[in-house]
Amino acid sequence: MSRVQPYELALDPPLRTARETMQTRRGLLFRVEEGPGGIGDAAPLPPFTESDEESRAALERAADAYDHRGWPAALKVVSDQRDGRLEYPAARHAVSLAMLDWRGRTQAEPLFEQLGGTAGAPVPVNATVGDASPSETAQSVAEARNMGFQAVKVKVGRGPVDRDLERLRAVRERVGSTVSVRVDANGAWSPETATTFLRNAADLDLAAVEQPLPVAETLAHADLRGLGTPIAVDESLAEFPVQELLAANVADWYVLKPMALGGVDVAAGAGRRIARQGGTPICTSIFESVVGRTAAVHLAAALGVTEAAGLATADRLVTDLAEDPAPIEDGVVIPPSGPGLGIGEVGIDG
Repeated sequence: MSRVQPYELALDPPLRTARETMQTRRGLLFRVEEGPGGIGDAAPLPPFTESDEESRAALERAADAYDHRGWPAALKVVSDQRDGRLEYPAARHAVSLAMLDWRGRTQAEPLFEQLGGTAGAPVPVNATVGDASPSETAQSVAEARNMGFQAVKVKVGRGPVDRDLERLRAVRERVGSTVSVRVDANGAWSPETATTFLRNAADLDLAAVEQPLPVAETLAHADLRGLGTPIAVDESLAEFPVQELLAANVADWYVLKPMALGGVDVAAGAGRRIARQGGTPICTSIFESVVGRTAAVHLAAALGVTEAAGLATADRLVTDLAEDPAPIEDGVVIPPSGPGLGIGEVGIDG
Protein backbone atom coordinates (compact mmCIF):
# COMPACT_ATOMS: atom_id res chain seq x y z
CA MET A 1 0.00 0.00 0.00
CA SER A 2 1.02 3.59 -0.57
CA ARG A 3 -0.08 6.92 0.83
CA VAL A 4 0.42 10.66 0.39
CA GLN A 5 1.15 12.79 3.45
CA PRO A 6 1.29 16.60 3.39
CA TYR A 7 3.78 18.39 5.62
CA GLU A 8 4.50 22.00 6.54
CA LEU A 9 7.79 23.20 8.04
CA ALA A 10 8.41 26.66 9.47
CA LEU A 11 11.16 28.76 7.85
CA ASP A 12 13.36 31.16 9.81
CA PRO A 13 14.12 33.52 8.22
CA PRO A 14 11.29 33.37 5.66
CA LEU A 15 12.12 32.44 2.07
CA ARG A 16 11.64 35.26 -0.44
CA THR A 17 10.91 34.18 -4.00
CA ALA A 18 9.88 36.10 -7.11
CA ARG A 19 6.23 35.32 -6.30
CA GLU A 20 5.92 35.46 -2.53
CA THR A 21 7.51 35.46 0.88
CA MET A 22 7.16 31.98 2.35
CA GLN A 23 6.84 31.62 6.12
CA THR A 24 6.60 27.82 5.82
CA ARG A 25 7.74 25.17 3.36
CA ARG A 26 4.95 22.90 2.28
CA GLY A 27 5.43 19.52 0.68
CA LEU A 28 4.14 15.99 0.29
CA LEU A 29 5.63 12.64 1.20
CA PHE A 30 4.95 9.66 -1.04
CA ARG A 31 5.25 6.52 1.09
CA VAL A 32 5.22 2.87 0.11
CA GLU A 33 4.87 0.40 2.96
CA GLU A 34 5.40 -2.84 1.05
CA GLY A 35 8.49 -4.81 2.07
CA PRO A 36 11.23 -2.58 3.49
CA GLY A 37 9.25 0.51 2.51
CA GLY A 38 10.27 3.58 0.54
CA ILE A 39 9.77 7.32 0.80
CA GLY A 40 9.95 10.28 -1.56
CA ASP A 41 9.52 14.04 -1.24
CA ALA A 42 7.54 16.46 -3.41
CA ALA A 43 8.19 20.10 -2.49
CA PRO A 44 6.56 22.17 -5.24
CA LEU A 45 7.92 25.65 -5.89
CA PRO A 46 6.42 27.41 -8.91
CA PRO A 47 7.67 28.44 -11.42
CA PHE A 48 10.26 25.68 -11.08
CA THR A 49 7.55 23.03 -10.60
CA GLU A 50 3.81 22.51 -10.62
CA SER A 51 1.63 23.95 -7.86
CA ASP A 52 0.93 22.28 -4.50
CA GLU A 53 -2.58 21.35 -5.66
CA GLU A 54 -1.41 19.87 -8.96
CA SER A 55 1.32 17.90 -7.23
CA ARG A 56 -1.02 16.43 -4.64
CA ALA A 57 -3.57 15.42 -7.27
CA ALA A 58 -0.84 13.73 -9.33
CA LEU A 59 0.52 11.89 -6.29
CA GLU A 60 -2.94 10.67 -5.30
CA ARG A 61 -3.33 9.22 -8.80
CA ALA A 62 0.13 7.68 -8.55
CA ALA A 63 -0.73 6.09 -5.20
CA ASP A 64 -3.84 4.52 -6.67
CA ALA A 65 -1.82 3.29 -9.65
CA TYR A 66 0.84 1.78 -7.39
CA ASP A 67 -1.73 0.00 -5.23
CA HIS A 68 -3.32 -1.62 -8.27
CA ARG A 69 -0.47 -2.06 -10.74
CA GLY A 70 2.87 -1.40 -9.05
CA TRP A 71 5.86 0.88 -9.66
CA PRO A 72 5.74 1.18 -13.48
CA ALA A 73 2.14 2.37 -13.37
CA ALA A 74 2.81 4.85 -10.57
CA LEU A 75 5.80 6.33 -12.38
CA LYS A 76 3.88 6.60 -15.64
CA VAL A 77 1.16 8.68 -13.98
CA VAL A 78 3.64 11.41 -13.01
CA SER A 79 5.68 11.34 -16.21
CA ASP A 80 3.30 13.22 -18.52
CA GLN A 81 5.03 15.84 -20.66
CA ARG A 82 3.98 19.04 -22.38
CA ASP A 83 6.23 20.77 -24.92
CA GLY A 84 9.07 18.46 -23.95
CA ARG A 85 8.87 19.29 -20.22
CA LEU A 86 7.46 17.23 -17.36
CA GLU A 87 4.07 18.51 -16.20
CA TYR A 88 4.55 17.32 -12.60
CA PRO A 89 8.30 17.37 -11.85
CA ALA A 90 7.90 17.55 -8.06
CA ALA A 91 5.44 14.66 -8.05
CA ARG A 92 7.71 12.60 -10.27
CA HIS A 93 10.62 13.41 -7.95
CA ALA A 94 8.65 11.95 -5.04
CA VAL A 95 7.51 8.77 -6.78
CA SER A 96 10.86 8.01 -8.41
CA LEU A 97 12.71 8.69 -5.14
CA ALA A 98 10.39 6.39 -3.18
CA MET A 99 11.04 3.69 -5.79
CA LEU A 100 14.82 4.15 -5.57
CA ASP A 101 14.68 4.19 -1.77
CA TRP A 102 12.59 1.01 -1.75
CA ARG A 103 14.95 -0.66 -4.22
CA GLY A 104 18.01 0.42 -2.26
CA ARG A 105 16.58 -0.94 0.97
CA THR A 106 15.69 -4.17 -0.78
CA GLN A 107 19.16 -4.59 -2.26
CA ALA A 108 21.11 -3.03 0.66
CA GLU A 109 22.53 -0.40 -1.69
CA PRO A 110 22.86 3.33 -0.95
CA LEU A 111 21.17 5.76 -3.30
CA PHE A 112 24.40 7.23 -4.65
CA GLU A 113 25.38 3.79 -5.95
CA GLN A 114 22.02 3.36 -7.66
CA LEU A 115 22.69 6.67 -9.39
CA GLY A 116 26.00 5.41 -10.75
CA GLY A 117 28.39 6.57 -8.04
CA THR A 118 31.09 4.30 -6.68
CA ALA A 119 31.93 5.98 -3.37
CA GLY A 120 30.25 8.27 -0.90
CA ALA A 121 32.90 10.96 -1.19
CA PRO A 122 32.52 14.21 0.74
CA VAL A 123 30.56 16.87 -1.17
CA PRO A 124 31.68 20.50 -0.76
CA VAL A 125 28.80 22.91 -0.15
CA ASN A 126 28.54 26.69 -0.30
CA ALA A 127 27.18 29.19 2.15
CA THR A 128 24.82 31.86 0.80
CA VAL A 129 25.02 35.57 1.65
CA GLY A 130 22.08 37.82 0.87
CA ASP A 131 21.90 41.46 -0.15
CA ALA A 132 23.48 43.81 2.40
CA SER A 133 25.91 46.71 2.70
CA PRO A 134 29.53 46.18 1.63
CA SER A 135 30.75 45.86 5.23
CA GLU A 136 27.91 43.50 6.20
CA THR A 137 28.48 41.36 3.11
CA ALA A 138 32.19 41.10 3.85
CA GLN A 139 31.46 40.20 7.48
CA SER A 140 29.01 37.46 6.47
CA VAL A 141 31.52 35.92 4.06
CA ALA A 142 34.22 36.01 6.74
CA GLU A 143 31.88 34.30 9.20
CA ALA A 144 31.11 31.57 6.62
CA ARG A 145 34.83 31.02 6.11
CA ASN A 146 35.35 30.73 9.85
CA MET A 147 32.62 28.07 9.94
CA GLY A 148 34.60 25.99 7.46
CA PHE A 149 32.96 26.93 4.17
CA GLN A 150 35.42 27.15 1.29
CA ALA A 151 32.84 28.59 -1.11
CA VAL A 152 30.24 31.34 -0.73
CA LYS A 153 27.46 32.50 -3.05
CA VAL A 154 26.66 36.21 -2.81
CA LYS A 155 23.28 37.47 -3.99
CA VAL A 156 23.50 40.44 -6.36
CA GLY A 157 21.17 42.36 -8.66
CA ARG A 158 18.90 44.05 -6.13
CA GLY A 159 20.74 47.37 -6.43
CA PRO A 160 22.99 49.19 -8.91
CA VAL A 161 25.95 47.32 -10.41
CA ASP A 162 28.37 49.77 -8.81
CA ARG A 163 27.02 48.87 -5.39
CA ASP A 164 27.39 45.13 -6.04
CA LEU A 165 30.96 45.67 -7.23
CA GLU A 166 31.70 47.65 -4.07
CA ARG A 167 30.29 44.80 -1.96
CA LEU A 168 32.45 42.24 -3.74
CA ARG A 169 35.59 44.36 -3.46
CA ALA A 170 34.91 44.62 0.27
CA VAL A 171 34.70 40.81 0.38
CA ARG A 172 38.03 40.39 -1.35
CA GLU A 173 39.66 42.96 0.90
CA ARG A 174 38.35 41.06 3.93
CA VAL A 175 39.03 37.43 3.00
CA GLY A 176 41.43 37.69 0.07
CA SER A 177 41.55 34.52 -2.02
CA THR A 178 40.85 32.17 0.90
CA VAL A 179 37.24 31.68 -0.21
CA SER A 180 35.78 30.83 -3.62
CA VAL A 181 33.13 33.46 -4.38
CA ARG A 182 30.32 33.15 -6.91
CA VAL A 183 27.44 35.55 -7.39
CA ASP A 184 23.78 34.97 -8.21
CA ALA A 185 21.73 37.67 -9.95
CA ASN A 186 18.53 35.60 -10.20
CA GLY A 187 17.89 36.97 -13.70
CA ALA A 188 17.89 40.60 -12.56
CA TRP A 189 20.04 42.13 -15.31
CA SER A 190 19.69 43.07 -18.94
CA PRO A 191 22.44 41.89 -21.34
CA GLU A 192 23.94 45.38 -21.23
CA THR A 193 23.99 45.53 -17.43
CA ALA A 194 25.42 42.01 -17.18
CA THR A 195 28.17 42.93 -19.64
CA THR A 196 29.05 46.01 -17.58
CA PHE A 197 29.23 43.91 -14.42
CA LEU A 198 31.41 41.23 -15.99
CA ARG A 199 33.87 43.69 -17.48
CA ASN A 200 34.28 45.50 -14.18
CA ALA A 201 34.45 42.29 -12.13
CA ALA A 202 37.25 40.70 -14.15
CA ASP A 203 39.79 41.35 -11.37
CA LEU A 204 37.61 39.88 -8.60
CA ASP A 205 38.37 36.24 -9.42
CA LEU A 206 34.73 35.18 -9.24
CA ALA A 207 34.08 31.46 -9.64
CA ALA A 208 30.91 32.12 -11.67
CA VAL A 209 28.02 34.51 -12.26
CA GLU A 210 24.75 32.63 -11.88
CA GLN A 211 21.67 33.45 -13.98
CA PRO A 212 22.59 37.04 -14.85
CA LEU A 213 19.73 37.30 -17.37
CA PRO A 214 16.01 36.51 -17.07
CA VAL A 215 14.73 33.23 -18.45
CA ALA A 216 13.27 35.04 -21.47
CA GLU A 217 16.85 36.05 -22.40
CA THR A 218 18.31 32.60 -21.78
CA LEU A 219 19.98 32.17 -25.17
CA ALA A 220 21.71 35.55 -24.77
CA HIS A 221 23.80 34.06 -21.96
CA ALA A 222 26.02 32.64 -24.69
CA ASP A 223 27.14 36.18 -25.56
CA LEU A 224 28.35 36.74 -21.99
CA ARG A 225 30.78 33.86 -22.06
CA GLY A 226 34.41 34.78 -22.60
CA LEU A 227 34.21 38.02 -20.60
CA GLY A 228 36.48 36.70 -17.87
CA THR A 229 34.05 34.90 -15.56
CA PRO A 230 32.21 31.58 -16.08
CA ILE A 231 28.47 31.86 -16.67
CA ALA A 232 26.00 29.60 -14.85
CA VAL A 233 22.32 29.07 -15.59
CA ASP A 234 19.75 28.04 -13.01
CA GLU A 235 16.17 29.21 -13.57
CA SER A 236 16.61 28.57 -17.30
CA LEU A 237 16.66 24.82 -16.69
CA ALA A 238 13.03 25.01 -15.56
CA GLU A 239 12.01 26.21 -19.02
CA PHE A 240 14.57 24.79 -21.44
CA PRO A 241 15.63 21.16 -21.91
CA VAL A 242 19.26 20.59 -20.96
CA GLN A 243 20.13 19.38 -24.45
CA GLU A 244 18.84 22.62 -25.96
CA LEU A 245 20.94 24.72 -23.59
CA LEU A 246 24.02 22.63 -24.33
CA ALA A 247 23.48 22.90 -28.07
CA ALA A 248 23.32 26.69 -27.77
CA ASN A 249 26.44 26.83 -25.54
CA VAL A 250 24.68 29.18 -23.16
CA ALA A 251 26.78 28.50 -20.06
CA ASP A 252 29.84 27.01 -18.42
CA TRP A 253 27.98 25.80 -15.31
CA TYR A 254 24.51 24.26 -15.11
CA VAL A 255 22.63 24.27 -11.80
CA LEU A 256 20.64 21.08 -11.30
CA LYS A 257 17.62 21.17 -9.01
CA PRO A 258 16.41 17.55 -8.94
CA MET A 259 12.99 18.62 -7.61
CA ALA A 260 12.52 20.88 -10.65
CA LEU A 261 13.94 18.37 -13.12
CA GLY A 262 11.67 15.51 -12.07
CA GLY A 263 13.90 13.39 -9.88
CA VAL A 264 17.46 12.53 -8.94
CA ASP A 265 17.51 9.93 -11.71
CA VAL A 266 16.68 12.57 -14.32
CA ALA A 267 19.18 15.00 -12.80
CA ALA A 268 21.93 12.35 -12.80
CA GLY A 269 21.42 11.75 -16.50
CA ALA A 270 21.46 15.49 -17.19
CA GLY A 271 24.59 15.98 -15.11
CA ARG A 272 26.52 13.32 -16.97
CA ARG A 273 25.40 14.76 -20.32
CA ILE A 274 26.62 18.19 -19.22
CA ALA A 275 29.99 16.81 -18.10
CA ARG A 276 30.47 14.88 -21.36
CA GLN A 277 30.02 18.10 -23.29
CA GLY A 278 32.53 20.02 -21.21
CA GLY A 279 30.15 21.78 -18.83
CA THR A 280 30.14 21.77 -15.05
CA PRO A 281 27.05 20.40 -13.25
CA ILE A 282 26.16 21.94 -9.87
CA CYS A 283 23.65 20.33 -7.52
CA THR A 284 21.31 22.37 -5.37
CA SER A 285 18.11 22.01 -3.38
CA ILE A 286 15.02 24.22 -3.14
CA PHE A 287 14.49 24.06 0.61
CA GLU A 288 12.97 20.59 0.68
CA SER A 289 12.60 18.49 3.80
CA VAL A 290 15.40 16.22 4.94
CA VAL A 291 14.08 13.59 2.52
CA GLY A 292 14.53 15.67 -0.62
CA ARG A 293 17.69 17.35 0.64
CA THR A 294 19.39 14.02 1.41
CA ALA A 295 18.50 12.79 -2.07
CA ALA A 296 20.30 15.81 -3.54
CA VAL A 297 23.37 14.98 -1.43
CA HIS A 298 23.39 11.47 -2.92
CA LEU A 299 23.07 12.99 -6.40
CA ALA A 300 26.05 15.29 -5.90
CA ALA A 301 28.14 12.39 -4.60
CA ALA A 302 27.13 10.17 -7.53
CA LEU A 303 28.14 12.83 -10.04
CA GLY A 304 31.46 13.45 -8.30
CA VAL A 305 30.70 17.17 -8.19
CA THR A 306 33.79 19.21 -7.33
CA GLU A 307 32.30 22.70 -7.31
CA ALA A 308 30.43 23.49 -4.10
CA ALA A 309 26.80 22.38 -4.07
CA GLY A 310 23.91 24.52 -2.87
CA LEU A 311 22.77 22.15 -0.15
CA ALA A 312 23.29 24.18 3.02
CA THR A 313 19.59 24.84 3.55
CA ALA A 314 18.72 22.78 6.63
CA ASP A 315 19.37 25.65 9.03
CA ARG A 316 16.46 27.60 7.52
CA LEU A 317 14.00 24.97 8.77
CA VAL A 318 12.86 25.40 12.38
CA THR A 319 12.08 21.68 12.54
CA ASP A 320 12.37 18.82 10.07
CA LEU A 321 10.80 15.43 9.45
CA ALA A 322 13.72 13.35 10.72
CA GLU A 323 17.22 13.63 12.06
CA ASP A 324 19.59 14.82 9.34
CA PRO A 325 21.77 11.85 8.28
CA ALA A 326 24.10 14.13 6.32
CA PRO A 327 24.86 17.24 8.40
CA ILE A 328 27.30 19.84 7.13
CA GLU A 329 30.67 19.87 8.87
CA ASP A 330 33.50 22.20 7.90
CA GLY A 331 31.83 23.07 4.62
CA VAL A 332 31.32 19.51 3.41
CA VAL A 333 28.61 16.88 3.63
CA ILE A 334 28.99 13.11 3.39
CA PRO A 335 26.14 11.03 1.92
CA PRO A 336 24.69 8.32 4.15
CA SER A 337 26.14 4.89 3.46
CA GLY A 338 23.07 2.96 4.61
CA PRO A 339 20.60 1.35 2.20
CA GLY A 340 18.46 3.64 0.07
CA LEU A 341 18.31 7.21 1.29
CA GLY A 342 19.84 6.20 4.60
CA ILE A 343 17.31 8.19 6.63
CA GLY A 344 15.93 6.97 9.93
CA GLU A 345 12.32 7.18 11.05
CA VAL A 346 10.46 9.93 9.20
CA GLY A 347 7.45 11.50 10.88
CA ILE A 348 5.27 14.46 9.99
CA ASP A 349 5.76 15.85 13.49
CA GLY A 350 9.56 15.82 13.07
